[in-house]
Amino acid sequence: MNNVDFYKINENKGGCNMEYFEKKITYLRGLCDGSGYPQDSKEGKIFHGILDVLDDIAFMLESYMEDDDDFDEMLYDDSEEPSYLYSFICPNCGNEIEVDEQTMENEQEIVCPECSNTIPVGTADVDELKF
Repeated sequence: MNNVDFYKINENKGGCNMEYFEKKITYLRGLCDGSGYPQDSKEGKIFHGILDVLDDIAFMLESYMEDDDDFDEMLYDDSEEPSYLYSFICPNCGNEIEVDEQTMENEQEIVCPECSNTIPVGTADVDELKF
């Protein structure tokens, strides 16, 4: 089953969310309990082992979904002022150097990570830099 089929199935059954998975696992656990196989039999151990793994997968999926929501919230948070990057070309080696706004305001010079050349920032020599 490819991803398209998976999402199509879930769209028809209420969407892809944790409640859907939890209901399915609970239903399967009920079928397993009512199957007549004792939990300590070979079959019971297999069924319950599979259900335990499904529970673990559902827990991990829920955790990943929460982390993804937190990441999206952080990524698209418009409450903070945007941070700008300035890009310089080192006159010595030609390496592109990205510097954030705070560094531009607070530092007198930056050091090229490639050749260790000192590049003045915020002085009259800035006019010589390539942007």
